[in-house]
Amino acid sequence: MIRKEVHEEAELIVLEGGEIPEVAYWNAWFFLTSPPPEGLGLHLKAEEVRHLKEAVCQRYLTIIRRDLTPENIGKPHYRGVVRARINWERLQRFARKEGFFANGWRQEIQRALQDFIKEVSPGDPLQEEARQFLEELQREASL
Repeated sequence: MIRKEVHEEAELIVLEGGEIPEVAYWNAWFFLTSPPPEGLGLHLKAEEVRHLKEAVCQRYLTIIRRDLTPENIGKPHYRGVVRARINWERLQRFARKEGFFANGWRQEIQRALQDFIKEVSPGDPLQEEARQFLEELQREASL
């Protein structure tokens, strides 16, 4: 069972974990495990640690989706296809290190890229960046 405090920290990682969710993970870890007054002094169970790490993965997916949503182009929070690719690489590295399987995520990102390519105007440099990223994911999937 995941304690309320741990679940709340995981939600914060997903919703407000910034551009590098591992930083939010370590902040949550520090808060949850440090003795009072700095933290709550909890001893985290394996399932709680995994829950926090899953939140990191979900945060990465959230920011990748954001940057593969054409409606976000031109908005202050939009970072672009190149940034989505960088975050995909970060997610993969984190997932491998933590024992998560990213294949389902790859398929999701491939679909998002296909939709992005259809919606962005022909000749827009973002369309070519998205095509290159999609081809890269397809190559990875075939290995």
